[in-house]
Amino acid sequence: MEEKQKKILLIEDDTFMIELIVLELKKTGFDVTSARTGHEGVEEFKKATPDIILLDLMLPDGSGFDALREIRRMPNGPNAKVIILSNLSEATHIEEAKRLGALDYLVKTNHTLPEIAERVRQALGM
Repeated sequence: MEEKQKKILLIEDDTFMIELIVLELKKTGFDVTSARTGHEGVEEFKKATPDIILLDLMLPDGSGFDALREIRRMPNGPNAKVIILSNLSEATHIEEAKRLGALDYLVKTNHTLPEIAERVRQALGM
């Protein structure tokens, strides 16, 4: 029996970045849904219950942390696996991500697309 495709929710506002990440993750065998704002991301989470969330912190409608706090308050939210994917690399952001239960914090400019896909696989225990 074939294993069910793992669902990823990508919350990212940069169209070019979305295309690159979605392409890489689909190539790796994931089912990817994307949202461009924190609000859209929260709505997608309600609908899709993804296996993991890739979350940017700089979103047009506020901080990715706000979206994550909202997701954490939902029925499946406390157990949601989250990887922060941002260009913000300040220690305060990394600490806040840990406090909110993020499994990983990747600075976009420091990681290639295959590395990001590999970190997702590791986080999902694949």
